[in-house]
Amino acid sequence: MEDSHRADGWVSARHLQHIVARGDSAGLGMGPLLRQAGLHRGLLADCAGSVPVSALELLLQHASEHFRDPLIGLRLACAIQPATFGVIGHLVQTCHRFQDVLDALTRYNGLLSNIGTTSISRAPGQVRVHWQCHVGGPLFRRHAREYVLGAFVTLARRMLPDEPDLPLAVHLPHERPDDHQIQADYRALFRCQVHFHQRSACVVLPARLLRRRLPHGDTSLHDMLDQHASAELARRAPPPARRTLTGDVRQLLGTTLTHTPSRDQLAAQLGLSSRSLHRHLASEGTRYQSLLDAVRLERACQLLGHSGAHHSDIAAELGFASPQSFMRWFRRLTGHTPSGYRQHQTGSRT
Repeated sequence: MEDSHRADGWVSARHLQHIVARGDSAGLGMGPLLRQAGLHRGLLADCAGSVPVSALELLLQHASEHFRDPLIGLRLACAIQPATFGVIGHLVQTCHRFQDVLDALTRYNGLLSNIGTTSISRAPGQVRVHWQCHVGGPLFRRHAREYVLGAFVTLARRMLPDEPDLPLAVHLPHERPDDHQIQADYRALFRCQVHFHQRSACVVLPARLLRRRLPHGDTSLHDMLDQHASAELARRAPPPARRTLTGDVRQLLGTTLTHTPSRDQLAAQLGLSSRSLHRHLASEGTRYQSLLDAVRLERACQLLGHSGAHHSDIAAELGFASPQSFMRWFRRLTGHTPSGYRQHQTGSRT
């Protein structure tokens, strides 16, 4: 089963512009790589255009084979300019507080791509900016995560150039590289400690930053840009379809599995009380736990059948407290162990 977003995933053409410009300035000869990926420089002329993820993934594969740089995505992010973010880049520069910056980035994530979701979580004295990629293979997801987190850090440093604790740390889901020089490169580029094999990809910031006032806040310009961003987001939205609460719950759960909300938390996000959520779902013939199990199971089967992800990584992505609880849950629902299911799927394709 393919990822539901894989076929129609897209990224703003502004990012391709940035990638090609950086490659050309470094004398890397981007023309042949673009042609190998089925892309052309004409795409660079349309700032409002988009690039299919399938083409970007192919471009990344060829670039990785050609340049042998395991930090391509992160290096590109560290050279990014606010204009690469389009209207979002201009909007955040008119915010009065850093909290408003995070709100704008979360609200208008869909203007930059439809391949991932941004979310914010809190811990004592900390705020964490998470980004979860929903498409592509392991190589693409890793570079996409590092590009997005690196771009956020670069943008945030431009807005708060005197802030020494930005960020406090970065968390990445993949394994720690064996090469000590690469580990040092991660620390040098992010300018903080980088923790590997974590439950999610996130940037850790001091909570006090949310209250920091920004020097160039402009209410009138902010309101104008916010209206423009809102209209652009509405334009990009798919045609309206008949909506059900079941569909809304499934969609929300699908974007928050790593930090799975409780029924009360999910109800609050939908503007309902927990009791109202239960009653409405019951009228549609389902309940919260059934939907959570269905969304988790669909994603688990995708990962087991079409990736080499370890059981502990899958458990973390699905929001389980431990690999053991994931394995017990999977066997209860399917009658198979995760390993047995993977072997069966692999055998059926040979």
